Amino acid sequence: MRAARRIPYVNQGIVMACTLAFVLGVPPETLAFVPAYFFGTVETAGPLPTWAVWRGLFGHVLIHSDIVHLVSNMLALWAFGGAVELAMGSLRYLLFFLLCAVAGAVVEGALAVDLMAPLVGASGAICGVMGAFLLLHPQATLGVTPGPRVPASFVVGSFLAINVAMTLMPPAPDSAMGDVAWAAHLGGFGAGMALVALFRRPGVALWSVARLGTAAKAAVYLTLVVVLLRTL
Repeated sequence: MRAARRIPYVNQGIVMACTLAFVLGVPPETLAFVPAYFFGTVETAGPLPTWAVWRGLFGHVLIHSDIVHLVSNMLALWAFGGAVELAMGSLRYLLFFLLCAVAGAVVEGALAVDLMAPLVGASGAICGVMGAFLLLHPQATLGVTPGPRVPASFVVGSFLAINVAMTLMPPAPDSAMGDVAWAAHLGGFGAGMALVALFRRPGVALWSVARLGTAAKAAVYLTLVVVLLRTL
């Protein structure tokens, strides 16, 4: 008898929810995460025990600033999230995704220069998913069939390197790259790679150090290149 094909319902549901929120034009201020309200400022003591603060801590993943922001995030989530959900189970994947979102928001808020700048987008949580994918499937490839395929470890390692470089040497606030929450990405990556061992199904294998050579090389080399270019 043929085994039933498992479907990543939670991952698909997140994609649909983010898309629906964008189409409906949900006001960003209703779900954005504002670090000042969580960490506190001279005027306010945080974390404030209000529904708005905790709603933003989780709900910011649903809000995207424009169509490019939405499509790029949803494509990444579609590419990496399904496999991670199947390796964890749906309920554990949902909790994992939310914890990565929180980690990204908290790290971004802790390093933010402007604590009143709102954080929106699912990229922090998606970076957690990418980190988990790297440890679960270090030899996987990405691409459209028919066509060339690229090692997923190279893609994830390169993206991680860019985020490390941009966090160490932040772009000018008024530049196009200045609005990107680089620290949120790193917070998500860290949470995802730390939590995957806890959330995976029993018997699901993790990485070996030897298999992560491509990701490690990509991360180190591209970090050095980006840092060098930004110092010129």
